[in-house]
Amino acid sequence: MKKNDIFKHISDEDAERIAAEYPTGDKVQRERMFREVEKRVSGGYSAGDEVRGVEKYRPGIAMKIVSAAAAVTLIAGAAAAGTHFLSRNSRPADSLSASETVQSQPEEEPVSEAITAPDTITEEEILEKIYSRDYTAFDRINMTYREDRNGVSFMDGVIKRDGLTGNESEMKTWTHTPEYFRDIDEDMLARDNTTPEELAKISTHNETFFVNDLLICIYSDTSDESPDLYEIADRNLQFSDDPTAFTYILSEYYIRDYIEHFDIQDITENTTFLGRECTDVFMRYDGTGSPEIEEADDVPQEPAMAPEEGEETVFNTEPDQELYLTIDNETGIILRAKLIYDGEYYEEFEVKELLFGDDAELPENGEYIRNRIAGCEPVSDMSSYDLSVLD
Repeated sequence: MKKNDIFKHISDEDAERIAAEYPTGDKVQRERMFREVEKRVSGGYSAGDEVRGVEKYRPGIAMKIVSAAAAVTLIAGAAAAGTHFLSRNSRPADSLSASETVQSQPEEEPVSEAITAPDTITEEEILEKIYSRDYTAFDRINMTYREDRNGVSFMDGVIKRDGLTGNESEMKTWTHTPEYFRDIDEDMLARDNTTPEELAKISTHNETFFVNDLLICIYSDTSDESPDLYEIADRNLQFSDDPTAFTYILSEYYIRDYIEHFDIQDITENTTFLGRECTDVFMRYDGTGSPEIEEADDVPQEPAMAPEEGEETVFNTEPDQELYLTIDNETGIILRAKLIYDGEYYEEFEVKELLFGDDAELPENGEYIRNRIAGCEPVSDMSSYDLSVLD
């Protein structure tokens, strides 16, 4: 873990303020969060590691535990998917193209015909297409997308990247239904004089700017009249040595931590989405137990987290999972993704707009960023960071 992790100087008061915006959610969210916390407190995580089976959620009280372990990577809610992902185009009827092969034969011999099937994409080729995607290959690229977690938590995101400078911006907005807050203790609700219905009226906003070697984050929500918070950190503190805003979208998480464990069940070619030629892939994983976490030999181990009273522990099992992908044939970028656990819980990602070149907007400039943070309160001492790179 990089020593300059974001939020390393955060106070308890500010941590609680930020964490309170994001309740833990349901069992699936808690289980995956606890696994990452367990790995990080044991010293088994370092930048660049792949953390399997852990979603980048921004939880409630648990946020204080992981804030020193790169909180930006855990800031997540979800976004609504506007159209049903599973409305996939059916596979076209199989057709064979016949080509006549005429060989030099005696006149009394009939002419033979060879029947060849059209080329179809293989599992290896579709995986190669996915792995070859490159968001940095364009002069400009914009992606507007939505994420939906089980129909109760939603996130809208907009990413803008300038390929010439490498600068990026990402705007995220989280909203939730009352069902999302169902696990909050009634005493806490009474203490704060609120209800799940009132909490569902709140929306939370993050603005993230990648500028040269800096990562600048601004946090705000509609329930708080106090100034917004901002934090500055080194750009390279993230999971990737060369992170981009695209690193943290749900589809990229699936590629890093899921695809290699799944078996491809079906490939449907010649589909379209957003007017682009695509390929649909259906994958399956049969749960056999959660992956083991490597423990550091020289670090005292924290005790395993116990389940809540009356709740069965689920930390040592992995559910059966189904993964549906829609892949852009030209770029290899995943335009739609849906992950289903045991046929009950699901996560969904869907691109709403994908623009390249002159059609895409540039990220917000230095003047916008300066004006934005001027009205915010720093989470910690930001004097060591040189903001002249914004000029």
